[in-house]
Amino acid sequence: MTTSGELLWEIGCEEIPARMLAGALQSFKTLMTNALNEANLAFDSIQTDGTPRRMVVAITGLADAQEASETVRRGPAVKSAFDADGNPTRAAQGFAKGCGVSVEDLQRMETPKGDYLCYQIREEGRTAQDILLEVIPEVFAKLPWPKSQRWGAGDIRFVRPVHRMTVLFNGAVLPVALDEKADPAISALLVTGNQTVGHRFMSPGPFTVTGIEEYRRVLSENKVVLSLDARLNIIRDGVVALAQQADGDAVLDDGLLMESACLVEWPVPLMGSFDEQYLDVPPEVLITSMKNHQKYFPVRGRDGKLLPKFILVSNMVTRDDSVLIRGNERVLRARLEDAAFYWKVDSKTDLASRLPGLDDVVFQVKLGSVGAKSRRIEALAGWLAEKMAPDAVEIAKKAGQLCKCDLVSGMVGEFPELQGIMGAYYAQASGLGEKVADAIRHHYQPQGASDDLPTSDGAVMVSMADKLDTLVGCFSIGLEPTGNKDPFALRRSALGIIRLILDRGAALSLSAAINQTYGAYDASVPERSLQETRKRVLDFFYGRLKNHLKADGLDYDLIDAVQALDLDDLADVVSRIRALDAFRQLPEYESLVAANKRVANILSKSAMDLDALSVAEDLLKDSEEKALFEAVTANADTVAKRTADGDYSGALTALVALRPVIDQFFEKVLVMDPDPAIQKNRLALLALMRTLFHRVADVSRLVLGDSKQTS
Repeated sequence: MTTSGELLWEIGCEEIPARMLAGALQSFKTLMTNALNEANLAFDSIQTDGTPRRMVVAITGLADAQEASETVRRGPAVKSAFDADGNPTRAAQGFAKGCGVSVEDLQRMETPKGDYLCYQIREEGRTAQDILLEVIPEVFAKLPWPKSQRWGAGDIRFVRPVHRMTVLFNGAVLPVALDEKADPAISALLVTGNQTVGHRFMSPGPFTVTGIEEYRRVLSENKVVLSLDARLNIIRDGVVALAQQADGDAVLDDGLLMESACLVEWPVPLMGSFDEQYLDVPPEVLITSMKNHQKYFPVRGRDGKLLPKFILVSNMVTRDDSVLIRGNERVLRARLEDAAFYWKVDSKTDLASRLPGLDDVVFQVKLGSVGAKSRRIEALAGWLAEKMAPDAVEIAKKAGQLCKCDLVSGMVGEFPELQGIMGAYYAQASGLGEKVADAIRHHYQPQGASDDLPTSDGAVMVSMADKLDTLVGCFSIGLEPTGNKDPFALRRSALGIIRLILDRGAALSLSAAINQTYGAYDASVPERSLQETRKRVLDFFYGRLKNHLKADGLDYDLIDAVQALDLDDLADVVSRIRALDAFRQLPEYESLVAANKRVANILSKSAMDLDALSVAEDLLKDSEEKALFEAVTANADTVAKRTADGDYSGALTALVALRPVIDQFFEKVLVMDPDPAIQKNRLALLALMRTLFHRVADVSRLVLGDSKQTS
């Protein structure tokens, strides 16, 4: 069987949105690879490339057919397949008929149970062409898009209308049918062919191609850089070089680099400039105008300050670049003029005077206005600061009160990406001081798992208050995340609070914080009780904590063992979890966990209130139970002191010393003694031992050996 075949498949379409192209190319490769593997059709390599106007898959080393398969069908035992004279019985004849052959064509096979008749069936593999005719429409239909559209008649859907389909198998057109129901006009576009097009303006074509190498050469000669990575490198190198020519450094952004590469087929970086007067506007505003709105790369001088320069990425070579540059300069000038106007006007207004305007901005229809939220944040940030950063109480309260005021400014209305940042500038202009301004600037952080954490006490308190207010408010009215839907980013808020608490290592009762947050809402708002809301929010936090700690290699059972104690101080919880993780490495680990599991099982069957029982020393008969009681009581003070100091590893080290007496107890002592008084006393002894371990965690919930699984 030959494996020198190749497939070229190009989907030519209208411009694919830049944000979707990179992910679509990866999905294209995955889907095609999986489809060929499932069809058992061998290939050497598969590569996907694309531009805004095309998606391409190129496969080399493609087998011309599936491997032939051989199966052996087993029939009746030989002893029952022939009579005493050697003639085939009905069993043999029926088996041969079912295989479509005569009895003489059957073979014999040896098995541990004796000899059997059998028939070897060989099935030739399907040809690559037949498989591809099925695979290509399936892959096309499965390509995942955030949004897709249907045009004309028929059922075909794609992110943008498809204009052509180029499918070449070993140089010949493969007649793939994508949508037989489409109207004639669309069907004509979807008929597979051997032509492609070049750059829309510089070399449109069409051009005939016969294979992968010629296809790539034709595109390159006709102003199309097919490789996304190649376009990205051209843009990066060009932007860096132009910035250096201006004696500066480009403000590079991976997201903007990728977006630019997904917007063009023939990237040409060009340098433009703007009036220096606009440098009086905060640099974040200028950068946002250039990057987010115009897809330009800003340029900083060697001193770190912005230069009145920008770099655009054109999609074509022009006779006179200055014409294109001047056009982009005019567009940017209009943006910067708006920004300068808003900056001038907004800076004249005291930040606190914007507070009444927040009452007209809806936070959530059931939860009220942003103004009401600001008042809750002010109180909650102050309460949190009293618990975690007493020196920052006033800063936290003032920043909490004013942190949302920039939402009603002209600048944030025009540039919503700058909320928080502009609030900090307005706070400084209002004479509120650097600490309040810093808290306002950074109170949205962190906004994701990789986002930086705020560093100042004030910013941390306001950030936690803002996120906690949203979490508790949404949970109190039943707005919990479901599946992929999380419109209020509650998962992100919970993770942000977890990261802030663990980074600080400060003690905080989440239950108390939830109670405080819930109580700040008007009594008519919550639809759930405080108890139900608190339970749901705490469970939600533990779920996020498991995901967060899983990245550090900490297994779910460690968290479950601590969570069983109903603790809600996350910094303390994680200290216990890390101590348990270290405990897991000790040789005594498995024995002590097994003993705790045995204790939990025994105590779970008792109807008595074991925690209310005390051990009667005069009822301790056996030396092993006396030794266990003495060891538990001797270590109790040590374990209590170390847990009180947060030294959970030290507490577990003390508990490890109990292993020999625990092992001896279970080996020699019958817990369920026939004498009810002795039985009750021994159960009380086990409950006392469990209480000692519970000062760290419910060790019985830890997983042993092969049963260990990660969630």
